Amino acid sequence: MTAASPDRELVTAYTARGSETAFRALVTRHVHLVYATAFRQVGDAGLAEEITQNVFIALARKAPRLAGLETLAGWLHRTAILEAKARIRSELRRDRREEMAAEIAALERDGTSPLDPLVPLLDEGLLNLRAGDRLALVLRFLEERSLRDVGAALGVDEDAARKRVSRALDRLAGFFRQRGFAVPAGAGCAALLAGTTLALPAGLAASAANAGLAAGAATTGLVLFKLMALTKTQTAVLCAMVAATPLAWQWHANARVARQVDDVTSQIKSASRSATEQEAQVQRARDALLRAQAGNSNNVARLAALTAQRDHQAPRPVYRWDDTSPLARVPKTLLDQLDVHATANRRGQLSEQIKEVLQMTDDEAWQTQWAIDRFLSNYQAAQAQGMRRVEPGEEDLQGHEPEETRVFEVPSVREQLREFRQTLFSELEAGIGAERFQLWRSALHGWMPVDDEREGSNSGAAVHSFGYRMRFYQPKPGDPSLSWSLTSLDKRSGMGGPISLDEIPDMFRAHLQDWIALAQSQPPKNANTQK
Repeated sequence: MTAASPDRELVTAYTARGSETAFRALVTRHVHLVYATAFRQVGDAGLAEEITQNVFIALARKAPRLAGLETLAGWLHRTAILEAKARIRSELRRDRREEMAAEIAALERDGTSPLDPLVPLLDEGLLNLRAGDRLALVLRFLEERSLRDVGAALGVDEDAARKRVSRALDRLAGFFRQRGFAVPAGAGCAALLAGTTLALPAGLAASAANAGLAAGAATTGLVLFKLMALTKTQTAVLCAMVAATPLAWQWHANARVARQVDDVTSQIKSASRSATEQEAQVQRARDALLRAQAGNSNNVARLAALTAQRDHQAPRPVYRWDDTSPLARVPKTLLDQLDVHATANRRGQLSEQIKEVLQMTDDEAWQTQWAIDRFLSNYQAAQAQGMRRVEPGEEDLQGHEPEETRVFEVPSVREQLREFRQTLFSELEAGIGAERFQLWRSALHGWMPVDDEREGSNSGAAVHSFGYRMRFYQPKPGDPSLSWSLTSLDKRSGMGGPISLDEIPDMFRAHLQDWIALAQSQPPKNANTQK
């Protein structure tokens, strides 16, 4: 494995062996793309650096799910956009509308490039392209790869890659023309993409890599091993350095903020509010169009019924059963009776069933999965703040030795859970509509409590509204899972069973890394290996 290895090999090396070298190579390769995308969204170098670090933290946490991708460029581009939009919405809640009007007027008086009005819409235009077209443009212009590299990532030759890039530029130009911008096809969009590249701030690649590695649990065992090898003098020096590091970092951060706050804050606010207002106007126009179409359909149906009543005959049914079609039209009330699970596992991955029942588009599925991931990450972070490891008691052993049992007490985070859940439900109802949201909410009952009245749980639940005592038991080499049991702190409910190694929550994983390595030290036990 080298720095030139494909993304797939580097991700596999990081997830399987906790390789810091592999992760740093991924950061170095893609940090320009992520930083430039974030800067286009927020217009501020400091915020763009923070968003870049958050994106690579997300990469470290979700690396096991991304091991099958040949290149991470497309995923990183989309993740940077979503992270930037989330940050913009957070900033906008604290600003005043009067400041926005004055700052927008100030920006309009300044001279700007003819392409400047298109920059805020560039990433939205890329997201509207097909996945293959978007990846071709990201690799060719935002990461400045050669056509040969683009073709290798897409699985085509260099000539086919050139044609794919050309078609993608034409489609991107069409996106701008639909919004009233006269952008010449090909050369105009190529110039816009090429002009958005930015010089990378000094040290950003190293800080992003360090932030991602700090968030990844795979490196915990390596760090502990190195610490155990230090002498007492080295340990004392290291402790002093660790204690001084946060103070030094905070001093530098305060100094940087003091220098930039006066001339950057107004630009961030004005640009952020302008982009959000444009998005809101587009959304209002779409909602109005949908309401008009729905009203027109209702009027047509009512006119047909009145005409049939006048002619003393019922209107002819439009729908006919088709034996050759995999789909059938059923009443919406029937969907409430179906036993459909919204998630496929404890990690909150959307099930294929819910995607088919709700007829989600790829973009809707992506937005929904992103919202679930953010909810689960915030929930687990709130739990981790109060979690503590305790010595096992007699009631914890259940036939195991004390050294084979690890026990954790996790306090209740009911108030934080209520806030996180409300944010998740609001985002999804706005994204997929009220009717589909209600079906999706009902399908969540086995994975999380959907309201304050439901405190029960089951062995497949990943979210609990009560405090609990969690126990894990030491596996054997080759075991594909760890045995666990859970009891609420008030002892009114309990459950247990096996949990697969990749579903162990991050807040426990750091304390179980040696047991996970023990289970993975031999091939998984299954029917073939047992023979």
